[in-house]
Amino acid sequence: RKHFRPELLNRLDEIVIFDPLSHEQLRKVARLQMKDVAARLAERGIALAVTDASLDVVLSESYDPVYGARPVRRWLEKRVVTQLSKMLAREEIDENSTVYIDAVAGMNELLYMVTRNGGLVDNTTGHKSDFLIELPNGHNRNDAAQSVKKMKIVPDEDDDDDMP
Repeated sequence: RKHFRPELLNRLDEIVIFDPLSHEQLRKVARLQMKDVAARLAERGIALAVTDASLDVVLSESYDPVYGARPVRRWLEKRVVTQLSKMLAREEIDENSTVYIDAVAGMNELLYMVTRNGGLVDNTTGHKSDFLIELPNGHNRNDAAQSVKKMKIVPDEDDDDDMP
């Protein structure tokens, strides 16, 4: 209120003050943005698994206190999606693969690992699912791959209703 003239303030109906986002809130934003990337990969039958440590790297590299969480999407497109695209072009990733993204210990870098035949295509029906696998820090990649293989993939019919 002390920055604006009273004439301007009188024209406003309400003033909403936004507090800075907490680290956990920022992590939720990064997770939501990562789910968008996972949905794009799921169209190809590829699962995406990320750790909290990898989300922390994304935040440390993209977060700006002035802009808040807005740069997160741009950073993911520039770094993560570009890297995944290169891996697809080099045929390191194919349908029914799982891509694991983790943080390199002691560095602000992401580590990409691929497991084939552990993706999102149900072998019996051929249906594809789209979800982001969230792995706790200190995860065991083999355990995660087994859990993906054991998941029942059910097509979601509500998705068609959401389209304009």
